[in-house]
Amino acid sequence: MDNRLQLINQLFEIQGKIAEIGHSSSFERNFNRLFNIFEEEGFIIQDPINESYADSRADCEASIVGASSSKMKITKTLKPAIYQKQNGQIQLVQKAVVLVEKI
Repeated sequence: MDNRLQLINQLFEIQGKIAEIGHSSSFERNFNRLFNIFEEEGFIIQDPINESYADSRADCEASIVGASSSKMKITKTLKPAIYQKQNGQIQLVQKAVVLVEKI
C-alpha cells in the first residue's frame, strides 16, 4: 500500500479516537490542514458515515452489525474511501471499511 494511503488512514483513525473522547474541536483546524495537503496532491478522502448502505455499493467493504435488512445505514467508518485524481480521471484507490446496521 502506498505510504500516503497509510498516512491518511492513520490520521483518520487518530481523528476518530480524539472525537470519541470529546476533544475533536481542539484539533479540527490541524486535521483540516493535514487533509488539505493530500487533497492538493489529488486525493479525495470521503467518510461515508450516516449514508445508506446496499450490497451493490462499490466503494465500501462492510461488516453488518446485528440483523441484515433491506434498509441499512453506515454507523461507523474504520477507514475512509480514498479516490485519486490523475490525468483528469478519478479512480477509487481504497474502499471504505465500515460497520452497517439496520435502520
